[in-house]
Amino acid sequence: MLVQQNRLALLHTFEVTAMHLSFTRAAADLHVTQGAVSHRIRHLEELLGFRLFIRMTRKLALTQEGSRLLATLNSSLRQINDEIEDIRAQDLRGLLHIGIAPTLAQLWLMPRLPDFQRNWPSLNLKLKVRAGVVDFNEEQVDLAIYYGDGRYADLYQERLMSERLLPVCSPEYARQLGCEGKPERLAEAMFIHASESTDVQEAVGEWRHWCRELGVTLPLEERTFSVNHYGLALLAAESGMGVAMGRETLVRPLLDSGALVSPCSEVVPSERGYDLICPHENRGRLRFQAFTNWLHSQLV
Repeated sequence: MLVQQNRLALLHTFEVTAMHLSFTRAAADLHVTQGAVSHRIRHLEELLGFRLFIRMTRKLALTQEGSRLLATLNSSLRQINDEIEDIRAQDLRGLLHIGIAPTLAQLWLMPRLPDFQRNWPSLNLKLKVRAGVVDFNEEQVDLAIYYGDGRYADLYQERLMSERLLPVCSPEYARQLGCEGKPERLAEAMFIHASESTDVQEAVGEWRHWCRELGVTLPLEERTFSVNHYGLALLAAESGMGVAMGRETLVRPLLDSGALVSPCSEVVPSERGYDLICPHENRGRLRFQAFTNWLHSQLV
């Protein structure tokens, strides 16, 4: 037991030193001398059988092995803290960190969240909005919801919703085009491209997929407006700037309100869908179960 306690103390010293990359600042945090910190790190390196730091003249740098150990240590400490919080808060008090793509958060999740708050008033949510997948080892995120077709090694992944694609534009722009339901008539349009997804940054990708499924050839890259935020692409379409490729899950309220229309009636299945992603160990936590059970209720 004493050996185990000593090793945990040494790992704590390593964590603080790696955070500062300085024996001096680590010593100040730990309320010990700089020599004591240096001795503890040297002792830990001897126990482990590899170096943790590269000691330069005025600063430290982590070795590759040190970086791997720090990532594992941080992940383990987060899991321990989460378990302690769950044990203390069996009534589901606390904070749940959710990673989500911007437009999915704005157009799909946000209108539904008041219902979650009514059901779980003591459980706080914190959204981390970004277009790409978060790194669960580096960032404080419990679960993420993203649009894509990727496979995520060592993570739990569940398809929540499929998606369908259809061109959308403002009613006035549709009248100007005069497509009359014929996809080839879109050749005169300004094409709006958006690359907000987790696993592809080719802005023309969804348009190409739609054309391929229908056997239509369009000049997709001759007259374009491109953006890496899907919400801005829809705003551009709503403002009469051109035709965007609509993701039906997100554009349905805009179609129902008449803010957007589809100049062609052809709807094709997307190659991508909306996935729930998280570390496997998070699935058993009460906060996670409360949110995901509610999430599934919204998909019925």
